[in-house]
Amino acid sequence: MSTIAVLERNRVVGQRIARVMCAAGRLAEVPTVDEPFKLHSLFSARPRVLGCDALHLDEARALLADYPTLHLIVWTTDEVSRVLSLAQEEPRISSIIGWPSFESMPRPWEIALGTARVLEPSGARPRLSDLLGWGATILKWRPQTSRERDQAVSEVVRWSGRAGAPARTAERMGELAHELLMNAMYDAPLDRNRFPRYSHDRKQDIFLEEAEVPTLRLGTDGVHIALQVIDPFGALRRHHVFEGILRGINAKTSGEHAAVLDTSGGGAGLGMIKIYTAGAVLIIDVEQNAETSVTSFYDLDVNPREQRSLPVSLHFFEAPPRRPS
Repeated sequence: MSTIAVLERNRVVGQRIARVMCAAGRLAEVPTVDEPFKLHSLFSARPRVLGCDALHLDEARALLADYPTLHLIVWTTDEVSRVLSLAQEEPRISSIIGWPSFESMPRPWEIALGTARVLEPSGARPRLSDLLGWGATILKWRPQTSRERDQAVSEVVRWSGRAGAPARTAERMGELAHELLMNAMYDAPLDRNRFPRYSHDRKQDIFLEEAEVPTLRLGTDGVHIALQVIDPFGALRRHHVFEGILRGINAKTSGEHAAVLDTSGGGAGLGMIKIYTAGAVLIIDVEQNAETSVTSFYDLDVNPREQRSLPVSLHFFEAPPRRPS
């Protein structure tokens, strides 16, 4: 009996995805089916992962009631608003993979990441270098002051251009770095009573204590370029992310831009839609009360204008606090 399966009507695509999930699942058997009712005879009593196209999402969600241990990985070539809305309600939808229509299958590394993180939610999070091709270059900054933040942002723009990003894309990466660092330096730090220390005034100059300093990384393998910011607090929650993104999408659709300017939830209302739409893939990995990692990927081979029309991937992983050793 299987703990991982693929629900996909295109047999060739399903088999490709199953091979990736098999590898990420330590060579577990991964059957591929084209109808959800066939899964009942294949699943073990405690299945873990079902990968499916968004076209099957309603049927796949119905399976969650039958299998409390099951998580969904969903891919789509269309816009993702509906999937995001369903994922907001259902925390066991952990990965939404935007599938560029010109690719033969969803990005394999995203499928592998989503599968591995569900199977080992408390396992070691992959490093940025693990998510890029072999030979990638990684640059790192640890800004402690507002001035060092601005210097790091300038460096991101400069090195993004050196890595091959068009000028406008390099500027957008600088804007993203600024937004991520603002969240990490002003909204994330908490005092001993878990109250925000600096978010009351995001314009003030600050000098963080050593234990509060975030880490900013820029990585590139020549095909992708990625930005990652990690803060040592782990205060970001799933509802901050999904509510912020959906509020931003709805505001853009309706033209009510003021709706985006909601800074509740640690600034997520203002910046989360900017962070989400900045790249092709967004990965958020939270260890509660310990660490938040936010990573955004750009595809250097896709025209920026075309990229804005493609569905954006969102992965949200959350691990409970570590038990004292």
